[in-house]
Amino acid sequence: MTDRPAFSEFGKTAAKWRDLAEKRRDYLAELHRSGRWRRYYEEDRLLERMRAVTAVCERWTEVVEQHQQVLSEIEALGAKRDAA
Repeated sequence: MTDRPAFSEFGKTAAKWRDLAEKRRDYLAELHRSGRWRRYYEEDRLLERMRAVTAVCERWTEVVEQHQQVLSEIEALGAKRDAA
């Protein structure tokens, strides 16, 4: 299963989603810093959205890290198998 192209591409796709979520978080942070958020949000709604986006960023980071860990474990098992 782990040698299939879909598995190897999953890490790239997850990293892209993480990057997109981080851009969204950065955009909302800049909106807050600049004060432009007042045009689009009530403060409690903006903070709620920022918390949600931050949670999504953290989750995608976990997914990417778990995928990298699995790949490392697979490589280690492959190295053991080759050495034996």
